[in-house]
Amino acid sequence: MSALSSKTSDPVNIFLIGNNPTDLGWIYKMLKSIKNRTFRTEIHFDLSNVLKKISQFNPACILIDDNLERLKLIKLVRHLNNHVRTRHIPITVIKNSNYNEASIQEAQDFLLKDSLTSDTLDRSIFNSIRFKRMQRYLTVNYKQKKNKLNQFLKR
Repeated sequence: MSALSSKTSDPVNIFLIGNNPTDLGWIYKMLKSIKNRTFRTEIHFDLSNVLKKISQFNPACILIDDNLERLKLIKLVRHLNNHVRTRHIPITVIKNSNYNEASIQEAQDFLLKDSLTSDTLDRSIFNSIRFKRMQRYLTVNYKQKKNKLNQFLKR
């Protein structure tokens, strides 16, 4: 629960992925302007070893700029959601427009750059973290209850 703490002494690790230094710098400045929380960020431009970097950094949330090539973005989100080391980490895609995004369904949240503020970014990060934790909790409990029911029915 430390990632959901509102204390400024508990930094929240955020991993930024993109290929546009200007946009990622702008998002970084927004994170730094949030007054009630402290964020520790790592920015990554190269997708070749992104999984290794994410594993080393241990982020609470991943923010991905949609300026990446469309197919690479889709593959990256799917890979992060399916990999053992990263499937517990929520993903937020920061988009330029609201069109043609139905194929990236695996992300927990989408934010439009035009309407992005530090408050909406803060809320999105923590809602994504809460949602992903609840999703994982429900999945584990469902599997446990299903196994118990199957054992009961086999008797």
